[in-house]
Amino acid sequence: MIVSVSDSEFKQVSFVNSICTFRGGTHVTMLADQIVERVQEQIKKKHKDLVIKPYQIRSHLWIFVNCLVENPAFDSQTKETLTTRANQFGSTFTFSEKAIKEILKTGIIDHIVTEAKAK
Repeated sequence: MIVSVSDSEFKQVSFVNSICTFRGGTHVTMLADQIVERVQEQIKKKHKDLVIKPYQIRSHLWIFVNCLVENPAFDSQTKETLTTRANQFGSTFTFSEKAIKEILKTGIIDHIVTEAKAK
């Protein structure tokens, strides 16, 4: 998994069991939600007067994911979107504190806060 800062919209490149999921799916959503939650906590600590919604944080993420899922289910034969629920993946993933600190070092908070203040 690699996380980077996106300038204007949420972007993702993902694979499930070596199959490219062009439109992402539940695996991408699960990881993005964890990042959004942790970034939102940091913003609340540093900028108490600023209200940032999850979609504002998500729009600054670019996620690259390669994962293995037991018995994956997709939305169609082209397998563009994973539809298997996260609790059925066969394993769980949570970001370590070190990983979250590395993500925060990318400057994502500065991008989000600057954009929110501009609006």
